[in-house]
Amino acid sequence: MSQAGGFGGFGGFGGFGGFGGFGGFGGFGSANFSGLGPFLGAGADPVYDPALVQGLQIAEQAIAHVTHGCPDPKGRQAPFSEAANMRFWADWVRSSVYLTDFLKDLDWHIDRQSEAVTLHYGSPSFLKLVRPAVETFKQQLGIMRQYLDQRPDRSSEVMTQLSFPTPYFAMVLGLQTNHRHVSELIAVVQLLASHVAMVAKHHLACRRPVHLGATVMPMIPTPAHGSFPSAHAAEAYAVAEIMGHFAAAHQKHFADVERRRALLAKLAERIAVTRTVAGMHFPIDSWAGALLGKAVGQIVAGKCGLEVQVGSFAYDAIGSSDFFNSDFEKPDRTPFGIERQNNNFKVRSSPVFEWLWERAGEELAR
Repeated sequence: MSQAGGFGGFGGFGGFGGFGGFGGFGGFGSANFSGLGPFLGAGADPVYDPALVQGLQIAEQAIAHVTHGCPDPKGRQAPFSEAANMRFWADWVRSSVYLTDFLKDLDWHIDRQSEAVTLHYGSPSFLKLVRPAVETFKQQLGIMRQYLDQRPDRSSEVMTQLSFPTPYFAMVLGLQTNHRHVSELIAVVQLLASHVAMVAKHHLACRRPVHLGATVMPMIPTPAHGSFPSAHAAEAYAVAEIMGHFAAAHQKHFADVERRRALLAKLAERIAVTRTVAGMHFPIDSWAGALLGKAVGQIVAGKCGLEVQVGSFAYDAIGSSDFFNSDFEKPDRTPFGIERQNNNFKVRSSPVFEWLWERAGEELAR
């Protein structure tokens, strides 16, 4: 057994900028294919044109003399290592802080004999994924073909969900462009789920449907990473989980909280299945992604200061399984290849995630 350590050394992702999915971050929706989702775009320093730069220099030289003889300023700094300082930082700086704060406790173990990846958060494990056999994926092709006739009806969803489908969650939650920190919470959860999914994808190295079935013929370009687990399913179920907790924590705003939670879960299912319609994913990819995403959502909820237990499961896919949320939410999922792995566990809260959770909640009280 070999072990690959977490992401603690990643430090700064200097290219991050903005949360393009919402109005406060450049308008609802933004498609990009970077793997960094809506963190690219807004929040970067402005670029002055040469005429303005020259004008500023001339003005500085013309007015600076009036400060001669004024008392020396009393310098002060912002508080040391305080989450409250997050309000001063640019969007992309906050995104880097959230990302590294989460990933420093992510770890994984590789079992080459059973071809499995076990994901850990701190010491406890939360998901073991066994690589499906080629025959299991071939069995899935028959189920996939049943979805292909839905392409004309779902083409607009396929195309507008190429990047993170944040506007779809905004629709369900009734979010507006002034819900800047709520959108920030959604954006960071999507990004975290994507990063964790890529760890599993890399090691499991499962081929896409188009590589195993000539009649799949995807309607969009096939991404250059593995099929299992589905990152779209992971992102969608992570958002459904964290925003379900958010709605429950703010029932004065979400008076119909149970309906919202049901809609979030159904939307997550639809986003996952739409990728099967497009020819990108097998249904078992969505099972694996949903398990991963729900765990990421639970971990983020714990880091936000909520009393949330993180589940621990193992998934050994069954080729005859289609993906439906009604099956995913069943108490007994052993017929679908899911076994409880270890006891549930809690994660420690994080000052920066608590800061974001509080700011998001304040936006609903306005």
